[in-house]
Amino acid sequence: MKRFITAILSVSLLLLGCQDKDKGGDLKKETVKFAVCADYAPFEYYKDGKLVGLDVELAKLLVKKLGKKAAFEDMQFGSILVSVQDGLVDAAVSAVEFSEEKAKVCDFSRTYCRAGVALVYRKGAKATTLQQLSNSKAAYQNGASDHAKLLQKEAPDAQLIAMDKMNIAIEALKAGHVDYVFMDEVPANEFCKKNPELDCSVAGELSEGYVIMLKKGSPLKAQLDKALDELESEGELKKLREKWLMVPKK
Repeated sequence: MKRFITAILSVSLLLLGCQDKDKGGDLKKETVKFAVCADYAPFEYYKDGKLVGLDVELAKLLVKKLGKKAAFEDMQFGSILVSVQDGLVDAAVSAVEFSEEKAKVCDFSRTYCRAGVALVYRKGAKATTLQQLSNSKAAYQNGASDHAKLLQKEAPDAQLIAMDKMNIAIEALKAGHVDYVFMDEVPANEFCKKNPELDCSVAGELSEGYVIMLKKGSPLKAQLDKALDELESEGELKKLREKWLMVPKK
């Protein structure tokens, strides 16, 4: 009987520990796992088989401040929010933009970067602004609700198509399956540099910048915000932005 009671108590304590971990994250972990969608140069992408980019380098600098290591889980952008909510990853650093809708179910760090948005199209396309997209097929990244809302507002007559990967959207554009691809300005320039038959134009700027997304109530938020403040004051964030974002436009 004593053994049975001891076993029950041990299981109960273990379950309580898991519940506490689920609610706020485990600050004692030596590794912070970040979700990324690695098809979005220069923020996260593969070069010579290695994951690189502004967000990847930023994550490593942040966890170094915390005395931890960074690990990365590459997934579709549309899966990132659920992965953060379910605790499958500790945070997401993947050109994530703040939105009021997502803020209801997760937490965000302070902004670390801002960028414009752009339309990508085949050379010779008639529309170069969102307002000119009437009766066109426009692709955007699945999970980018802020992009979708802006498209719905500025181009209500356009046929909007959510795609999981931006490289797939670009291939669909080149094949004529869609007429335009809507994305952030810097990745748009990168895709156009690699595909000379494409061009792009700036289509505005979102009101909010890029942030790190975390599970609701995660204690990592305060730590990451502090680390971001330190990197900003030390000039490291500026160096990152200059290194990865100051690229010549096509």
